[in-house]
Amino acid sequence: MKEIKTVNKIKAINNTVNYIYLFLVLSVYPVVFHNYYFDITKTRSDFFTAVTAGYIAVGLVIFLFELFIKYRKKEKTFGISDSKEIRWTRPEMWMAFFMLSNFFAYMVTVTDGGFIDSKTAFYGSNGRLMGLLMYLILGAMFILLSRYADIKLPIYVLFGCVTLFSYLVAIYQHIDPDLTRFRSKKYHPKGFKALLEWFPHYAFNLKNRINKKQYNIFISTFGNINIFASFIVISLACFICMFIFSKKLYYKIFSGIIVTVGGTVMMIANSDSAYIGVGAVMFFMFLLAYKDGKLLNFFMSLILLGAGNLGIVLINKYISEVMKKKYDKRGGFAEHLDRLDYALAIMVILIVIYFIVFFVEKKFKDKLDKINKNKAVCILLGVVFVCMIVTIFVGNRLHIGAFTFNYRWGTFRGYIWSKSVAIFKDAPLRNKIFGYGNESIKALMNTYYHDEMLAVTKKVYDNAHNELLQYLVTTGICGVFAYLGLFVSSFVYILKNSKKEVIAYISLSVMLGYFVQGFINLNQPITTPFLFVFMAVGVGYVRSLKKKDNQND
Repeated sequence: MKEIKTVNKIKAINNTVNYIYLFLVLSVYPVVFHNYYFDITKTRSDFFTAVTAGYIAVGLVIFLFELFIKYRKKEKTFGISDSKEIRWTRPEMWMAFFMLSNFFAYMVTVTDGGFIDSKTAFYGSNGRLMGLLMYLILGAMFILLSRYADIKLPIYVLFGCVTLFSYLVAIYQHIDPDLTRFRSKKYHPKGFKALLEWFPHYAFNLKNRINKKQYNIFISTFGNINIFASFIVISLACFICMFIFSKKLYYKIFSGIIVTVGGTVMMIANSDSAYIGVGAVMFFMFLLAYKDGKLLNFFMSLILLGAGNLGIVLINKYISEVMKKKYDKRGGFAEHLDRLDYALAIMVILIVIYFIVFFVEKKFKDKLDKINKNKAVCILLGVVFVCMIVTIFVGNRLHIGAFTFNYRWGTFRGYIWSKSVAIFKDAPLRNKIFGYGNESIKALMNTYYHDEMLAVTKKVYDNAHNELLQYLVTTGICGVFAYLGLFVSSFVYILKNSKKEVIAYISLSVMLGYFVQGFINLNQPITTPFLFVFMAVGVGYVRSLKKKDNQND
């Protein structure tokens, strides 16, 4: 009895440490700054590395003490997984393989004496600081956090507050009001007006000293617009899921506000990766909502996103027609949706669909309940897949820009993708299997394509802007295989044991959204760690559910 109490105390301590760590990562990490945007990548990398290293150190002590207690009880398992799991399907085994593949990639740089040195590969200093050190820290964190994470929704409320703040900063920067009147000694705003004007202008003037040519590239508390778009996908995936599946009204109101404002900042981010990632999340949410009988909540979340889109279109009209200023309109989904008639039409269509679904569910509930939902989902997936193939084929034959792949496709993503594939195809067998080392893209591109790269794109690339291609070149076939295995095993494990819990669904949504946007975006220490944190939380959370069920049995 005494040993059982000791084990329970260890779990309580472990969970407290988890909460402290998640608070720092979800609430502090997204807003840490040192020198505005100029060193944001290093600042966030250093913060995440230090906090996670501390978590690992404390977690290892707790884990070793737990092993000692279980050794005394002569237990053969150590709380990492239950015995019913097949060893190779366990997420932590794939994470160990992923860490090992990154280590092998590092060893290639050590023994090669080639494109980058071992120090560069270890710290990732030639690119986005995603070197071996970062992946070892992410891996150790994942293995510890995924063991047991009995967390509650309030931790995501803190994340929501930071998310909402980052959204509001982006909106403020987009409007970019002229506050030169503050230079007048006679101007002293008070109360709410002072809060609206003084606080954001002086406390978060993050674009201070940014070159005007690059002014529109940086935004919010995340720097580069593509990285902010990555965060939008992560955060919207979290709070759309909370809105649809949470049972308490105050969670729905809170998350609904974030979703609405999120619909606004998607256009401000001006990056197609945000629309693609959120689109994938919404499709997944539709399937879950259909199976769980939450379709009305799902369509209401779409209405909130549509309201946010309408809001930014009105803001843009205010900027251009009242303030007589220009705002960045680079292209893609953001430019096409920036029309008042489209925004109003979208809102009307969504509201009509909502009431149609409401009427159908109320009128034909008995008949709908008899439908085999698993089969319906499979049929829908098949139809969507066929439609995607047909759309791509037709778009390519009609030479529509979005479906015609060339060097200029996706703001020169076509170029860097083509060259990344060429580098891999021409690589020696050892580099095909183990890669050239973390953050080696810049050195490889400068070695083989420097003059052509500058002539075509007018800039130097240090990332493939596609995570799978990035891993393929830097960590080889082993690295890509391990990464995909980690993602799939974690996703399946969480989904299989989710028990319709909103926290499990949040992890799944964030994982899927990040993974999809990663096809046209880059990995870096500002948002990429969120993938591994949410993945670990999801695995650890469903494990805590399983352990509670076993104890009850």
